[in-house]
Amino acid sequence: MKKVEILVLAGMTASTAFSAGFALYEGSARGNALGGALMGRAVDASANFYNPATLSDLTGTVVTVGMTTEHPTADMYIDGHSSRKMNPGCFVLPHAYVAQSLPYGFTFGLGIAPEFGLGTHYHKNWSMAWDTRDTTIEGISFNPNLAYAVTEDWSVSAGIRLMYFSFDQHSDQMALSEGRNYGTVRDHLRGDNGMIDWGWQVSTRYNITERLSAGLMYKSFIDCKIKGENHTRVESYDDSAIAEQVQKGVEAALAQYAGTPIYSTLYQRAYQQAYSAAVSQAHEQVRNGAASADGPASAKVRLPQSLTMGLNYDLLDDLHLGTAATWTQWSCMESINFHLPGDNDRTVPLKWNDAWRIGFGAAYDLTENLTLMGSYIYDQDPCRKYHGSSMLPPGDRHIATIGFGYIWGNFDISASYGLVFMGGDSLFLRDGTGARHKLESSNGLSHAAAVTVTYRF
Repeated sequence: MKKVEILVLAGMTASTAFSAGFALYEGSARGNALGGALMGRAVDASANFYNPATLSDLTGTVVTVGMTTEHPTADMYIDGHSSRKMNPGCFVLPHAYVAQSLPYGFTFGLGIAPEFGLGTHYHKNWSMAWDTRDTTIEGISFNPNLAYAVTEDWSVSAGIRLMYFSFDQHSDQMALSEGRNYGTVRDHLRGDNGMIDWGWQVSTRYNITERLSAGLMYKSFIDCKIKGENHTRVESYDDSAIAEQVQKGVEAALAQYAGTPIYSTLYQRAYQQAYSAAVSQAHEQVRNGAASADGPASAKVRLPQSLTMGLNYDLLDDLHLGTAATWTQWSCMESINFHLPGDNDRTVPLKWNDAWRIGFGAAYDLTENLTLMGSYIYDQDPCRKYHGSSMLPPGDRHIATIGFGYIWGNFDISASYGLVFMGGDSLFLRDGTGARHKLESSNGLSHAAAVTVTYRF
């Protein structure tokens, strides 16, 4: 037998519960309830997240804190057969912001919120465990901003995005030689960038009329250099390929005795000896292959640039409408390249498409202190049909959210609840042997609840 190589086909992304791709848009409960349509007006310090240029609307010191929770599930099918439900559990996305007005038309802001994130969990007997079994990604942005009111109607801002990016993935890799599988190696790949990578953003807002305002925000690429560890251990051995090889080898070696009375005895003895030796050799090579992939690991990931534009319009004094559209250049993620110990470097092709996210929101002031809100969002899937991974089940997202905001003295309390309908679709993946598999998702649903509290000093 030739040397058995451990093919570590690990990926860094996972099925996201929050949006198509793995960008996150849950900046606050009010922002969730309005479909992100806050490009033209600031309501609290979460303006750091939605459009920092609108920080100029705030006075004094404003502090906003809260969280969004998500619980996604989906039914998965592999090659037309039902598999276990994808159910990664409940995720908590915290957010915190500060805004401080300064002299001469300046306003300083600081935002801490997740910009990227994914989570997938499949049963341990999941038949695509060679692709991913559990994956978690966290991308948290520390974002200082400075806004400036150029005129009463026009403001601009600029900011830095310090990104902490980490990943953690478990998978069951194949131990392959010449297209044959000789065992399963449990692989754990994890690492982070130490919050040393950064990008930038600029935005603007213009009040077209007293009732109509428009906003625009650009976020740059962030190139993350991730360092961590890859841990491996042999999970099981598969000797079925060995039996086939040994049988052919013994038959060829004893061909001169074929048809003689001694052939059967010689065959049985030679087969047992050759099989035992081949199994021992294969098991040793699987162990050596697993050990060779154990140790320091690194990867480079380019997080995409994006452009968001939106309008806010007061149809009536107590009825407020808004829309926001975000274009994200997911096509920059051609592949993810992993540098692993030994000779185990791998490239995971993605070849994603650019994608749009479009939201519409409305708010109605029921009383002076109580506001009711609702929204709809369409979130486009960037995956291509013949590329990708089970860490991101295919399909567009449709998100419907309701919420309320209540002012109590210096406090502004808001809450929202949304349903994320993940549209079913399919994509094709190839395992280490080259065999193609069809992955389908259906009945994808996520419950998204959020609460945010703002205090104005």
